[in-house]
Amino acid sequence: MCQIFKICHEYRCFKTSMCIVSFYSCYLLDIKCNLLFIMKKIYLILTVFIVLLITVNANAQTNVTSSGMSIQGIARDETNAAIANIDQLALVFTVYYLGAGNSEQLILTKTANVRTDNFGVFSYVLDIDQLQYNQISTQSAYLKVVQGSVVFSNEKLQAVPYAIYAQNGVPTGSIMPFIGTVAPNGWLLCDGSAITITTNTLNLRTLLGTTNTPDLRSMFLRGAGNGNGRTGSLLKIVQQDDLKSHLHGVNLSTNNVGEHDHNKDNVFNKVLAMDSKYTVANSDNNNNSGSEPNLGFSKSIAADGAHTHTVSGNTDTTGGTETRPINYGVNYIIKI
Repeated sequence: MCQIFKICHEYRCFKTSMCIVSFYSCYLLDIKCNLLFIMKKIYLILTVFIVLLITVNANAQTNVTSSGMSIQGIARDETNAAIANIDQLALVFTVYYLGAGNSEQLILTKTANVRTDNFGVFSYVLDIDQLQYNQISTQSAYLKVVQGSVVFSNEKLQAVPYAIYAQNGVPTGSIMPFIGTVAPNGWLLCDGSAITITTNTLNLRTLLGTTNTPDLRSMFLRGAGNGNGRTGSLLKIVQQDDLKSHLHGVNLSTNNVGEHDHNKDNVFNKVLAMDSKYTVANSDNNNNSGSEPNLGFSKSIAADGAHTHTVSGNTDTTGGTETRPINYGVNYIIKI
């Protein structure tokens, strides 16, 4: 019995730093009931997923700079069980279009020894150059899959596109955390490094207004502008660390210690005092005269000494060199 399998192709077209269009093309493969004999009547049934990646410049889809067709499939036998752990499963992938007289005009062909994993899954990538992409995109192309002398699949690629202006899903200038140390393709580390001057980086350099990536090492990201009663940093401007103005209220005072007298049984708190009954000494040769207290008259020493102290100063320093929440270290990367 013939079986029909669906192969979905995903085309992603990029314009240097920006994606122009992304669309899927789905195709139907009518398997021609050719049973593929492999190792004691094991038949191969492939469910194939193909991803075609095309890179173009900002002007047209025909200016391809790099491309590839990634083919992933599942090998199954006649019982629909996965053909697992095959080291070399030889397949020939051919892409062509029909010319005059329905003659096959070859676009590309590749023999691949694929390896299946524990689940029968295999993967392979076909390289596609500029000319081959032009032919695929302008002709009614076919995909033929052959094993040995048996044509396993030979069907027209019938595109059913849907398109969105997605910029590859991530617009130029997007910043995201990344736990690697080398930025993936299409991204740059936010470490202040110089941006290579190419047409591919033009949009990013224009957006940044500089030829260097932002240096976000040891920094947090924060929404720019003012809102909700908060004052944020300006766009693309580093806001220095700060601590909100505040105070620490404290009341410091001493008690009334220090109050005392010199009394002992009301005897030792007296001093000699002058009154009207004091003794006047004779004057000396310089006509200086003196006086002495009345020995029978004394005064008490009043108690005194109660007082307070006003205290001012700073508390001792404690803590580290910055104010920060608990965090996890990552690298930031920016989309080209």
